[in-house]
Amino acid sequence: MNKRLVNSLVLSAALLGAWPAAAADEEDSARHDSDRPVAKLLDANGRVVGKLVYFDYGGYITPYERLAQGGVILNIQGVLAYASVVRSNPADESVRALKWYGNPGYFSGPNCSGEVYVLLSAFGPLRPAAIVRKGPKATLYVASSKPRETVTLRSGGGYTPSGYINPDIDCNDYGGQTTEIKAWKIGSTFDLTQHYPEPLRIGF
Repeated sequence: MNKRLVNSLVLSAALLGAWPAAAADEEDSARHDSDRPVAKLLDANGRVVGKLVYFDYGGYITPYERLAQGGVILNIQGVLAYASVVRSNPADESVRALKWYGNPGYFSGPNCSGEVYVLLSAFGPLRPAAIVRKGPKATLYVASSKPRETVTLRSGGGYTPSGYINPDIDCNDYGGQTTEIKAWKIGSTFDLTQHYPEPLRIGF
């Protein structure tokens, strides 16, 4: 029932034919950047969280990022990590309110208790991270700088018991089953909803 979610990062390569055009346009693009509106993520108080960005992991989109509406790069104690967002109601595309949601955390104990681990890789130089939701509270768990270790998992977030991703489910207990897999331990945490309360929205 448990799926081993291990992503290998694939860096996208530029097409050779596109290089001359890209080089020719680079200076002109930089000149006009200040004239272009830049989408930003705003919290419930209208505070700017950061520039809205989106990563496709070199052409491969994780199931979590497929639901996401972009995200922001946060500086957590000198470490850069990506925190993504999703519509408050993912099934309704007319909804403009957003909430923190992304690659889930996995746990050493049942019912999402015990030590938290990060399974999924990050993009480029960003540190791997997971977003753990417990009701209205969302916490970003940033991986340690140490290599992955083999750990035992007993629960995780984001999945229904049948294996489908659901942003409204905070925890999926494995019912006594365990999974051994390589994962990162946690180096730091950041309370997303305390610093940037929901609902979030996109502004300019």
